[in-house]
Amino acid sequence: MKCNLDLGDPHFRIIGNAPDANLQSGLQELKQKVAKDHQLSGFFSQPMKKFPDYQGKIWKWDFAPAGEATSTRKGWRLFAFVPDPKAAEPILARAFVCYDKDHDPGGNPAKYLAGVLKDFLSQTIEVAVTEDRFRRQSMGDGKIVSLCLECYETLFSADDTEADGVEAAHECSGTPA
Repeated sequence: MKCNLDLGDPHFRIIGNAPDANLQSGLQELKQKVAKDHQLSGFFSQPMKKFPDYQGKIWKWDFAPAGEATSTRKGWRLFAFVPDPKAAEPILARAFVCYDKDHDPGGNPAKYLAGVLKDFLSQTIEVAVTEDRFRRQSMGDGKIVSLCLECYETLFSADDTEADGVEAAHECSGTPA
């Protein structure tokens, strides 16, 4: 399966001491392998016991920065969040932490990853706040009174459905009446 490994998020954390150019080159090489078939690139789905919302959604790869030669295991580990592992190809995987195995956090990896991922997602998700244009109040007889918060015009409706239509059709002058 093809995978789009997103390495560009500004909140993607890298922990370790590889020269930046070598590390970036190694990450780009991994990205190219993953684009061909993520299962042929050392892919592993991280078990997330006690974190069922993340089960199957945290994928890891071991890789080496460019120029790093080793006769044993590759020295770096990358974790990515996959919002929908069953999505159409290419599957999106958003890198959120990468570390030199010498900097392995130890302990329960699921707990560590859940904490880092929660921090990553809270920084990358923007919540759009829109202010209400109308304030509604239900009257004792079931009718609805809507007050336009821009021009302060009062609108009357028989129920919530009618109030939605009346508010949508309201042509506000933008200045208090």
